Amino acid sequence: MNKDYHEATCLCGKVRLEIQKLQNNFIVCHCDTCKKWNGGPQLAMPCGTDVKIQGNEYLSEFSSSPWAKRGFCRSCGTHLYFKMNQSGSYNILLGVLDIDKNAELQMSMQYFIDLKPDYYTFDSDCPVMTEAEIIKKFS
Repeated sequence: MNKDYHEATCLCGKVRLEIQKLQNNFIVCHCDTCKKWNGGPQLAMPCGTDVKIQGNEYLSEFSSSPWAKRGFCRSCGTHLYFKMNQSGSYNILLGVLDIDKNAELQMSMQYFIDLKPDYYTFDSDCPVMTEAEIIKKFS
């Protein structure tokens, strides 16, 4: 990942996010809200606050919890990110980022592990947090 910046775009291309620095780590969330919003677990990369947005007129945000908002394109419906209210940090969904398919990414955390259904699993030894731990940390 040695570009000067990375982009994330919605399906129709009306919303573009420019991220100055990407990590090699991503998080997985198993909360009920993420599962409803994505149809399954959410995979997202923490990207900090240095995110530039083009196409704000097509961007909508939904306050989905006391600690975060979710951003999506209101033209095509693509889910783009969740943004922490307190810090303003973006967590951009992996599927919308222009990451090379051979990039060496690592799962760094699984949130709401106690809400993960038994019908899927990930092969990772990363740390996990329960619903109670998440609420204590972010509320």
